[in-house]
Amino acid sequence: MNQVEEAIIKETRAFAEAMNAGDAALAASFHAEDGVRVGGFGDVQHGREEIEAAYDRLLNQSMPGAQLIQERGSVRMLTPELAVWQGNLEIVIPGREASLRGHVVQVMQKCNGRWLILEGHPKIYPPPPGGGS
Repeated sequence: MNQVEEAIIKETRAFAEAMNAGDAALAASFHAEDGVRVGGFGDVQHGREEIEAAYDRLLNQSMPGAQLIQERGSVRMLTPELAVWQGNLEIVIPGREASLRGHVVQVMQKCNGRWLILEGHPKIYPPPPGGGS
């Protein structure tokens, strides 16, 4: 991978660390000010303020203590300032036997030297038939 792709991977890893620390404000800071997030359960947020509020609900009400495991993923450059990062994810929730699995696609935009999430689309896979994990 080239330096730009490595920078994008580094941002996605730091985002996962912020989520795992339960820090909604820090996690939201990985999004562009005018970013959009379509959550894994279909909720939609516009702008960093709404995204932070959604992360706060997720991290402190819906899934407190959850840990996000993301693949390294892949990067596809669209322009020198736009890229798509995507990879599989797993969310481990304390007290829950089976983890949630899914996939995320993010349009990344270079903003002031950082690669921020312009559009984030994490999706959670439904459980397999029969309820197994």
